Parts: sequence; C-alpha cells; structure tokens
Amino acid sequence: MIGRVAASINGWRNGRSAITLRRREVFRPAEVSLIFHLRTTLEQIRTAFSPRQRWLREIRAQWGQLGTKDAWLASRYFELTRGACGEVVDDKTWVDLELPKVFADVDTTTTRIGSQMLFKTLRVYVHDAHELAERYKTYAALRADAALREEIQLKLRHLDQDSNAFLADYLFGAPPTESPRLFVPVLLWSLFSAAMLAAAIFLFWPLFPWLVILAINAVVIFGLSSRLNRDTETLKACGRLLKIADSLSTLTAGSERVPALALLAEQSARRAQARHAIRWFTMHQTNELAASLFLWLNFAFLVELLSYLYAADRFASLRADLASTYELVGSLDAAVAVASLLERHPEHCEPTIAAGALLELKDAYHPLIARPVKNSIRLDRHSALITGSNMAGKTTFIKTVGLNMAFGQTLGFCFASAAVLPRTSARAAIRGEHSVESGKSHYFGEIEAIRSFLESAEQGRCRMFLIDELLSGTNTVERIAAARAVLESLSSNAQVLVTTHDVELQALLGERFELYHFREDPDVEGFFDYRLRPGRATERNAIRLLARLGFPDDVVTSALAFAARDGHGER
Repeated sequence: MIGRVAASINGWRNGRSAITLRRREVFRPAEVSLIFHLRTTLEQIRTAFSPRQRWLREIRAQWGQLGTKDAWLASRYFELTRGACGEVVDDKTWVDLELPKVFADVDTTTTRIGSQMLFKTLRVYVHDAHELAERYKTYAALRADAALREEIQLKLRHLDQDSNAFLADYLFGAPPTESPRLFVPVLLWSLFSAAMLAAAIFLFWPLFPWLVILAINAVVIFGLSSRLNRDTETLKACGRLLKIADSLSTLTAGSERVPALALLAEQSARRAQARHAIRWFTMHQTNELAASLFLWLNFAFLVELLSYLYAADRFASLRADLASTYELVGSLDAAVAVASLLERHPEHCEPTIAAGALLELKDAYHPLIARPVKNSIRLDRHSALITGSNMAGKTTFIKTVGLNMAFGQTLGFCFASAAVLPRTSARAAIRGEHSVESGKSHYFGEIEAIRSFLESAEQGRCRMFLIDELLSGTNTVERIAAARAVLESLSSNAQVLVTTHDVELQALLGERFELYHFREDPDVEGFFDYRLRPGRATERNAIRLLARLGFPDDVVTSALAFAARDGHGER
C-alpha cells in the first residue's frame, strides 16, 4: 500500500516537471525578452500618465540630497512674525555663520509654505528642552517611515504653486481694512445695476443708462484688476490649503509619531467654518463653466467683486484658524526636509541644554564641508583664545561651534557625536564689511559690533560670543591693547571664542581663557591637518609657509631672524 502511494507521488512530480519543461519550450528566450519589454513599456506609459507615480519618482530621487530651490520669499513669514518670536538668530550672526547657504542646502521642501516655515524654524531659538526633543522625534520618525513621509509629500505636491508664498502676507500681515467699508456701497451699486436692467427689459426704459453702468463697471474692474487678481489667487490658495490640510489629517496611522498630523485632525471643525466662508468665492474660481458665467455677471453686476469682498470680510475673522493650519502644514513640509538632512548626515546627536556655562562638543563638524575634520572642545565657565596661521582652520572651527549652537537650540540636534550647550543664543562677528554707501570702514563696522556685544553681555541678553580676528583693522600695538581690554570685559560676563594671529594675547589674558591653536603639519598635503590642539602656539608657521610655497631662502631666513629678534610676527 505504502509503495503504491510513493509511486503515485513520484508520478505526480515527474508529470509536473514535464509540464514545466513544456512551458519552457513554449516561451523561448527571445519571446520572454519581448514580453518583458512589453511589460516595461506599458509600465512606463502608465507612469508617464500618472502624476502620482511621477511625483513619487521625483520624491525618492530627492531624498537625502542637497536642496535646489531658490530662496524667493522664504524669509517672509519670519519677517512678519519676528516681533512675537522671542530670541532669534540675529541678522549679522545668520550671515556670518553662512546660515543662508546652509538653509539653501537643507531646503528640499515641496512648497513655498514649507520653505517659509523652515526658515523661521532655523531663526528662532527654543529653550524648552521638551519641545526640542519632540521636534527631533518627529524628524527621526519621518526619516524611518518612508511610506508615511512619501504620502505626506505626495499630498503636499498639490500646494507647490509659487503663489502660495503670498499666503504669509494675507495671514500674518496687516488685515484688510477696505473690505467692510466697500461691501455695502458695491452691493447697493450692484442692486441698482440689476434694477436698471430689469426696468429696461420689463418697463421698456431706454437701454442707454444701463450701458453707461456697464462702462462704469468695466472701469472699476480694470482699476482693481491687479489688486483683485492678487487677492483672488490668495483666496484660492487658502482653499487649496484647507483641502490639503483635510487630506493630511486622514493620515491617522502616523499621528502618534508626528504631532502635527494629530493637530490637523483636531482642527477639522474649524477648517470647515473657513471653507464655508470662502465657498461662494472659490466655487466660481475652480469651475470653468461657473467662471465663464461669472465673467459676464461681473461686468453686469460686479458679482466677482462682491463675492471677493464678502469672502474677505468673513475670512478676516477666521485668520487665526487658518494661520494655525498654515503653520501645521508648513511644519510637516519643513520636518520632511530636516529628516532628509539627517539622512544625508547620519553622524549627529541630540544635545543636552544646560542652565550653566558649559559648552562641550565632541567630534563636531560643519555640514558644508564635504570631508570635514572633526574637532572637540570643552569650556566650563571659561572662554577660548584660538591662534594659528591663515587657512589653518580657526574661522571654520568657530563657525562650526556657532552653527551647532544654533541647530542644537532650533532643530534639536548637533553635528557631533555628543554635545552640551549653554541655554543662550550666540552672536558672531566673523566677517567685517566695508560699506561704500555709509562710508564705514572695516574697523569702524567691527567696533560697532563689539560695542553691542559688550552691552549685551553686561545686560545678560547673550552669554556666548564668537569673534574672528578681533580688531584686525588697526595697527599691532593698539590692536593688542584694545583686544586684551575687550576680551577681559566680555569674559567677565559671558563666554567668548575668539581667533587671532596675535600670539602675544596668550600671555596677556587671565585665567578665564583657555588656549588652543591650529598648526602646520609637514606630513599632510596642503600644509594643515585642521586639528584643534590645546595649549599655546609655539611655531612660526606663517613664515615657514613662505618656504613651502617657494619663496627665496634669503627672504625666509631674514623674516625668521627678524621675528625671533623682535619677538613678534605671524605664527
């Protein structure tokens, strides 16, 4: 019995193998290749006619890459709300730390709203450790969950029109004042126009008065066309924003990890009120047949102007609700861009924000440098004097510290393996500018900035200052004397990281300053290894650099002898 069962099983297996062989014989390699190419072609055609598939390809190709957007109106939302933001990265520090370039690299947002929200996020300090931790959790969640992230980006693609950049003015700028005042007169004129047309049709009045009314209406429409067109686009953008917010609120699976999604779901009822306020206006703007009808009705009775004034008047009372929707949708877009940044720079950490005066960065680096050399520093209630030759890495290092101070307290992470940051903003004076228009020299502009640093430190508004080549625009004797006085004063109220060529300051500053230096490494191509070293600078690298660049031996020997005799010179 068992033997017969085994024979049956073997027969079945042999028969199945024979069928497989016959199938392979039927579909020869050339035919299989043709079928494969047909399927590939059909898939490409389907993708070409499917915006979702095309967008998805673009989204995946952009993930983890540098931003390519222009910064058109990216700062507008920040500028409009700056007064209510609290402590911000000031304009000079923003430029001196090269944060505009960093922002451009980070800005992979889908919408102009996202760009504006990202810009503000990078400019406003957050001293609440819990909020910073929640921000980082959101970035990490979006980085890990590709399906959720891509679904958010696909929905945001419906808001990629450049006209959405003007929403910030409409929602956060000065509210319109002419709408309530104009609505009643325009309504009365519209009713008068309708009455004159009815009289001409039913009472056989002359048609000429109504034609005069049409001419007046045309003058009004063309006179207001530029303003009306702009605000029309803005109101349409409001309608799109509400629609996309409703769509995003349906992503309930990610609401626990991404709080903005949960908040969008909670605000659904308030968004419904806003939609109702602009429904009459957006209806004829989004339907071609209705738009054609309204074009004629507008010339006859100013219907479009009336609907705009009605919508704008009603909508003014709902600005706060829509402003919240703008911020939530924009924050989602900005969060995806930051998640993409973390994908590009996986070596980062969450900082500890301390109430004291401890600054500690381990293996810190600057994201703009392709192959950065990582450096570490620890300052506990102390400042730092950093010396070294040109191109050795001094300026790059203090920019690295400043950038990590900003990112750690705005986005909630640092480009380092570990970080402890003092709870304070940082101010920088790294690049002096000579203004031809104002007539201010490099030196005058610098001392104005340093004076404001002294005032800010004395009043306790800022406790971290980054200064590059202090007072470099004047002669050596006065520069060293003034620099010593300024640094002693600043360090009594705050922490200072200052770079200098004046090695004499190493012996003149008190115990509040720790000494660091960069130096030449003869074994490294390019002369410098960009390593921060503790202690005094003892080598005269600047003169030796002349020798490595091929200067005549007698020039180098004479320079070294003079520097050794007089006890000064570049090191």
